[in-house]
Amino acid sequence: MISKGLPGTKLPYFLKAGEGEKYLFGGQLATVIARQQDTAGLLEAVILSGGKGAKFPPHRHQETHESIFVLDGKLEFWHDGQSQLLSRGDFASIPAGKIHGFQMQGHYTRLLSWTVNGNAGELYSVLGEPYAKAVFPPGADARIPQERLAKAEASVDVEFVSGQSPASPSQDLFAKAPPSGVSPFALEAGEGERLIAGSELFTFLAHQGNTDGKFIALSTQGPKGERIPNHFHEKHTETFFCLDGYMTMWADGEELPLLPGDFVHAPAGTVHSFRLDAPYTNFLGVLAPGLFENFFRTLCDPYEDYIFPPEPRPFRFDRVMRSLHELDLRLVEDPRARH
Repeated sequence: MISKGLPGTKLPYFLKAGEGEKYLFGGQLATVIARQQDTAGLLEAVILSGGKGAKFPPHRHQETHESIFVLDGKLEFWHDGQSQLLSRGDFASIPAGKIHGFQMQGHYTRLLSWTVNGNAGELYSVLGEPYAKAVFPPGADARIPQERLAKAEASVDVEFVSGQSPASPSQDLFAKAPPSGVSPFALEAGEGERLIAGSELFTFLAHQGNTDGKFIALSTQGPKGERIPNHFHEKHTETFFCLDGYMTMWADGEELPLLPGDFVHAPAGTVHSFRLDAPYTNFLGVLAPGLFENFFRTLCDPYEDYIFPPEPRPFRFDRVMRSLHELDLRLVEDPRARH
C-alpha cells in the first residue's frame, strides 16, 4: 500500500503538489517532501518558495552534496564569489565544501533542492517555524535570526560564511553538459547530456561521476505514449517529480495520476511503472545511489536536439535484455508485449 503522506519510514509514498512538512523562515516557505527517515538516509528534498529579495545566506556543507532545480521565477545563485542568474528549468550542482547561497529575484520564485550525504535537509525545521499555509505570507520578515543560524550550525551539516560579496551575475557557471568529475556546475534549461529511446528524450543533469556515485538526476520528456512494463529495483531508490503535462504512475498496484508538482518516492523493491498522458510531459527523476545510469546508456542513443522527434526512434530494449544480468532491473512482465 502506498502512503499518501510522508511515511516516517522506508515506504513508497505519493504527495500532491503543495503537500509536505512546511516551515516558514526568512520570508520563505520550505515544503519538505523527502526526509532521511522516509528514504532510509539516501536523500532529502525540499521545495523553497519566496518573493523578490528573499535570500539564503552564503554557507557550505562539509559532507552534503546539494543540487537545485528552479521551478518558477528567477534566482541569483552565488557560488564561491561568483554569481549566476538562474530561471525556470536551470540546474546547479554543489559538491560538499563549496560556498553557495542565493537571492530570489522573481516575485514568486520556487526551487527544488535535494541533498545526499549528511543531514542538511533538517535545516528548515531548525531555521523556521511550522506553517500550515500553502504559500509564504505577503510582507514576511526576510531576516533569519542569528540565534537560528547558530542553532543550525550546532545541529546540522551547515556552516554560514560571512564576508562573501558575490560578483555581478555572469554566464561563467553554465556548461553544455555535466563535467566528468565532482565539481560545481550549472546547466541552462534544456542543456545536459541528451539521449533518446523511442519517443522519449532523457537529459542527464548529473551522472555518477558528478556525485561520487551517490545519485543521478535526469529529466524525461515525451509525448503521450504507452505504459512501460512493471518492474522493480533491488539496490536503488527512484523518485519522480512531474514538471509539465500529465502522467500516470502505478506503484505497489495503485494507480496515481501525476500533475505538475506531484511527487512519488519508489524505494528499492517497489513494483512500479508509468505512462506519459499529455502531448508534452516532462518529469524530473533523482535515483540514489546512481548505479542505474548504465540502464539509460544501454537503452538509449546519443541525441543532439532539444525536443523529442516527431517520429519515434528505435526502442532498443533488446540491448537491455542482453545486459539484464548487469543492471539493477527486475521485470515483472514481458516487455516484448509492448513491441
